[in-house]
Amino acid sequence: MSREEVQQGGYTDVEYLQFQQGGWVKVLQRVLGVLSWPVIWPMAMLSRLSDIVFRSFSELLSVVPYFPGVILRYEFYRFALRRCGKNCLFEFGAVFIYSDVEVGDNVLVGRFSIIHHCNIGNDVLIGERCTFLSGMKQHKFDRADIPMNLQGGAKKRIVISDDCWIGSQSVVMDDLATGCIIGAGSVVTKAIPGNSIAVGNPAKVVRSRLNSSET
Repeated sequence: MSREEVQQGGYTDVEYLQFQQGGWVKVLQRVLGVLSWPVIWPMAMLSRLSDIVFRSFSELLSVVPYFPGVILRYEFYRFALRRCGKNCLFEFGAVFIYSDVEVGDNVLVGRFSIIHHCNIGNDVLIGERCTFLSGMKQHKFDRADIPMNLQGGAKKRIVISDDCWIGSQSVVMDDLATGCIIGAGSVVTKAIPGNSIAVGNPAKVVRSRLNSSET
């Protein structure tokens, strides 16, 4: 990450080099990634036995420090997930619950984020401590004569489309269309239309990225 010494109201401009394809760092990452295959590939193959095995390895690799953790996690998910694109960064503490998840290219999953049934598009930025649940019906509660943990539940696959940015500590339970921004700490309970900026609990659209006026 390089920093330009240009101050703008207390902010310093930042260029995120991890999403650029070239440079010696990328070459080194690829070489070290290949060297990790004798360990990572068997783990990924064993993960196909069940989600329990997959989640166990996901949690194990999540606590490997940033380096070499980002390399080991990426190589594991390349083989273990249903799809994992190019140039993805899975930070410390990030855990996938299920292996039948799709991740696009140039995706950042921030520290301590949790991914359930979810398809993630290209160029998605996920802040720290975000949770992506499999919809809003994790547990049924229609009956009061038996505990909720005995009533089962329902799940669905949510879709995070291309070029979305999800702020830290957000909870997402429904689809995000292309170009959405979700404010930090928001709770998404309904699908958010494209190029919307949504904040709050429950998250509501406050304006469009294509129109500066509030909605």
